[in-house]
Amino acid sequence: MSATVAAFTRAQPAVVRHQLDVLGPRMDDTLVRLGRGPWAEVLLVGSGTSHHAAVLAAASFAGSTPWSARRTVRAMIPTDVLHHPGDLVLGPGTLVVGISQSGRSTGTRGVLALARSLGSPTVLVTGGPPSGDVPADVVLDIACGPEPVGAKTKGFTATVVALHTLGLALDGTPVAAAGLDGLPDDLQAVLDDAAPLVDALVDTQVDAPVDAPVGTDGPTSVPVVTWGPWWPVAAEGALKVLEVSRLPVTVHDVEEFLHGPHLALTAGSLLVVVGDESPLGARADALVAFVRDLGARVLDIRAGEGSPLAAPPTTVTGTTSTDAASSDRKAGARHVVRVDLPATRDVLAGADPATTVTTALPAVVPLQLLALALARARGLRPEDDVFPGFHQRLGSKTPDTAARPPRASDPKENR
Repeated sequence: MSATVAAFTRAQPAVVRHQLDVLGPRMDDTLVRLGRGPWAEVLLVGSGTSHHAAVLAAASFAGSTPWSARRTVRAMIPTDVLHHPGDLVLGPGTLVVGISQSGRSTGTRGVLALARSLGSPTVLVTGGPPSGDVPADVVLDIACGPEPVGAKTKGFTATVVALHTLGLALDGTPVAAAGLDGLPDDLQAVLDDAAPLVDALVDTQVDAPVDAPVGTDGPTSVPVVTWGPWWPVAAEGALKVLEVSRLPVTVHDVEEFLHGPHLALTAGSLLVVVGDESPLGARADALVAFVRDLGARVLDIRAGEGSPLAAPPTTVTGTTSTDAASSDRKAGARHVVRVDLPATRDVLAGADPATTVTTALPAVVPLQLLALALARARGLRPEDDVFPGFHQRLGSKTPDTAARPPRASDPKENR
């Protein structure tokens, strides 16, 4: 596999298939080394992409037995754990799962060190070989392979899968019964369906040269709206768009977006909707129609049946109705594309953890593809390090060295 963000994005179905083959023994070994509790509380801690994965997979740790169903599960960022913990109590009764794509996040490592000093069992979930003396009882390799350059795409998906299976494993559910068998095909279907739609929306060719000149009529901002259980996937996708395209990106609940943030909309906006056909979906439909009538672009990522709002454009209140404006609005109607997710309407209402993960996770793929398409249109290379030495200067990651503690994937003689 070539070391590009595009290649890592396309690899996600194969990565999940590989995970389903190898994660079973790793989960068994992790639990043997951690002990099986019982734990009254599970803390999932990570930053950025890792935090989004934790929020999406948190329900998988909630427990299904009479005792474990009373378990408290929290997904927190390191700053809150270290400085604003509230009623969080670290100790032998709290399992602490630190999540770091690189294994080098100083905040997450700091939480693991604190938790371990207070007697909490600790595990580091990572896609990269951790460096130095990692303060964790066990390191769980998520089995996605290296992702050394650019924003993490396959690492996010693999982390969600690994966390989901770990959460279920706490109650004895094996990987084979984790409800993920159809996920690789769902991811592949969305990759295949969304790629041409997204490329057409951004108006860039798949094989556009990386040094193509920056367009003058491309999107200038990407507001993302979502709701309820879709939030972590929308937030992660928005982060990818920001990291890869370097355009201004915001994420709001769809109702909250209507109370102030909407004022930043222009014809240069590219609105992204991530959700379903629940009642809040109707609010999103109305917003899509408004943005379409501005002449702006819309990427509508939705679970459930619905129309891409193909009705004729209508007059936008507060917009001068000139021939040029009318022409712009009609052009905007051609810049609304919908990506249908492989799920039925309202499927996340009261859903079990496996359904939540398998339904919501594919929604990140169109946003990953959007990030790549926008980067191509802007003449950017997603693999470029914009600020070399940034993490070393700010102290947000440890230096990358070869030293590491035993991992759950290591042969026993090497632990």
